[in-house]
Amino acid sequence: MLLTIGLANAQRLKNSSGSTIGYIEDGRVKNSSGNTIGYFNNDRIKNSSGSTIGYFDNGRVKNSTGSTIGFVKDGRVKNSSGSIIGFLDNGRVKNSSGSTIGYYEGVRGVHAALYFFFFFY
Repeated sequence: MLLTIGLANAQRLKNSSGSTIGYIEDGRVKNSSGNTIGYFNNDRIKNSSGSTIGYFDNGRVKNSTGSTIGFVKDGRVKNSSGSIIGFLDNGRVKNSSGSTIGYYEGVRGVHAALYFFFFFY
């Protein structure tokens, strides 16, 4: 029962059909079943073992070794080459064609982008 109550108040991430695919709750990244699959610590994302797998730094999405794998600025999500691969738009995550691939509720846009970079694809 506590899990249900906790997840009801959690920040949600949903796929394009609106089904919940994950939660962010007290810095923990959870899958749709409520199992912890990672953590947010400021703008760093960690796997379930606590190892950094990526982070956000001055508009850049970097992997664990510090290589830039993408950019997030003004709602545009770009790959490492600078090509637009998606958008963050009023709680929606869109691909480069503008089709909705997911939703986020109560989640910082940066955290939604990191979730989709590291756990969704």
